[in-house]
Amino acid sequence: MFQPVDSAWPAPYAEGISSPGFGPLLVNIPMALALLDSSGRMFAGNEAMAATAGTAWRPGLMPQQMAVPDDAPVLALAVSEVVAGGAARTLRVALVNRPDEPQDLRLLPFPPGLGAAAMLALPDLREQLRLETQVKAAARMQAVGQLAGGIAHDFNNLLTAVLALTDQLLEQEQREADRDAIKEIRINGERGAKLVGQLLAFSRQQPQQRNLLFFSELLQGLRPLLVQLLGPAVDLVITGSGRLAVKADPGQLEQVILNLAINARDAMSGKGRLLISVADVPAARIEALGHAIIPISDHVVLEITDTGVGIPPDIVGKIFEPFFTTKPQGQGTGLGLATVYGIVKQTGGYIFAKTGPGGRGTTFSVYLPGHEMAKTSAEAPPEVAVQPMPTGKRVLLVEDEPSVRTVFARGLQRQGCFVTTAEDAVAALAILRQSEPFDVLVSDVMMPGIDGVELAIEAARLAPKMGIVLMSGYAELPRHKAAGELGFRFLAKPFTLAELFEAIAASLQSPR
Repeated sequence: MFQPVDSAWPAPYAEGISSPGFGPLLVNIPMALALLDSSGRMFAGNEAMAATAGTAWRPGLMPQQMAVPDDAPVLALAVSEVVAGGAARTLRVALVNRPDEPQDLRLLPFPPGLGAAAMLALPDLREQLRLETQVKAAARMQAVGQLAGGIAHDFNNLLTAVLALTDQLLEQEQREADRDAIKEIRINGERGAKLVGQLLAFSRQQPQQRNLLFFSELLQGLRPLLVQLLGPAVDLVITGSGRLAVKADPGQLEQVILNLAINARDAMSGKGRLLISVADVPAARIEALGHAIIPISDHVVLEITDTGVGIPPDIVGKIFEPFFTTKPQGQGTGLGLATVYGIVKQTGGYIFAKTGPGGRGTTFSVYLPGHEMAKTSAEAPPEVAVQPMPTGKRVLLVEDEPSVRTVFARGLQRQGCFVTTAEDAVAALAILRQSEPFDVLVSDVMMPGIDGVELAIEAARLAPKMGIVLMSGYAELPRHKAAGELGFRFLAKPFTLAELFEAIAASLQSPR
């Protein structure tokens, strides 16, 4: 609406605003508009003007006060000419709130009798400002995501060494007190691994093991844990099913559901009703949802609705940002919803939050691409039982982190393997070309220079019968997927020595 200086507008202008069609026309024109009196002073403007000029505009100012000093004199002269009855003028002017982006400013004389001498018009920048805000938020999240991914990679190496060392110590004879201390170290290492997993999920770099599954079956399996987490004062209702499955990592989907459920419990102060529903959304219904970014294809929607305090409008756009939390100091990391967002986007889905009527209750809606589940499980290849890793095998271990390399080499040697180590892919290729054939290559993926995938492809060419196991703390990239199709085994860091032995045994048992 137009914003006057005060309620005492000139009578002719007030009549014009109230006349049929005139007021709505000015208010709804997609331009930033201000009306000028006979002295050239702005006495009213629409919302687009307030957004476009920002704090540089307010009723009672002269137009030249909105412009940068270099453009102010020219604008002042043009205003005086138009107000005095001169022809319309168009000027290229930079506003004080956006000095680096000159705008086309239009001055138009007003017909007599409407209570204004002239009109000032600028392009409506509201949509541009909205897009700029979104781009800044996306860039900020991308930067934090890259930082989180880099930190997580280094921590994964440290945690891999810690977990492997505790495994080795627990295999040895220890005093009971020492064993308890080592077990406690291992427990804390596993907790650290889960936190790193959250960072990677936020940055969309968490390794995934995607399977076709039904949301409804996953929810029923989670029901006992949800009941325990929510407490007796929260009424949990799970409804819906559907014919479509989703292709996702079940562990990560459980993390999404648990995080949203815990947030809902806190919003309800531990007392209320939590409704979790699942439904198919056919492609024909996607447009009606009002979310233009969702592709027109079959989806499955998971909705989690609570009866607690709704999300205030001024923070709803920030809730998925990392480290943003409304909880008191020490009661939240601000990673919960950021992690949920990262998992959903990494799985190819979309998530939206909506506050209920009257500002009570919140609904989180998660949309994931829907898939037809295979009619019978007989189509899947039968599982092959993995035998214990045989001893006496020649292993080439490639790892750029010395502590991880040392721990794994020691563990493999205790398993009866003959281990040769290399600190990067260049050294590993030189060893492969000069030494007798190895039974297994075990290599990290993220290394300086030639990465583990390139090394594995070249190693497979040099020794076609050699088993290959790749270690990675990052999400499955297209190159990783292609390598997996060639028969390479992948292990997500951090992992235990037992998991490494099992992967090596599998690579020996099922050659490419």
